[in-house]
Amino acid sequence: MAFVVGLRTYLDTVILTGFICCGLARLARFNATVALVPKDKAGKTKYFEGLPIPSSLVLVGVLSYWTKNDWIEGKEGIPWGTVTLWGKGGGRGEFHLVSIVFGLWAAAMVSKTLRVPKI
Repeated sequence: MAFVVGLRTYLDTVILTGFICCGLARLARFNATVALVPKDKAGKTKYFEGLPIPSSLVLVGVLSYWTKNDWIEGKEGIPWGTVTLWGKGGGRGEFHLVSIVFGLWAAAMVSKTLRVPKI
């Protein structure tokens, strides 16, 4: 969905691919380690290790809101704009600042130290 909205530069694609890979790693680790997480008296786990995958729906909601307001590539433009790290604009060294949010979210999903309490 982020790609369709306009996060299509080379670095955006690398970050979004990393986001997908971290999501897959998060699911795999959850399946492999769910038995090791401490449980309460009822047998339910007390917390999630790393950010749960359904939390990514927040990003889907943000992208939907942007689409509703035409804050997409080719219309009003993506909020926060782009940064060029090297080369001239439009090259391989350019990325959208919002891609950093996807990168941080990916890191939070696979974090071993982040513990999100179950509600």
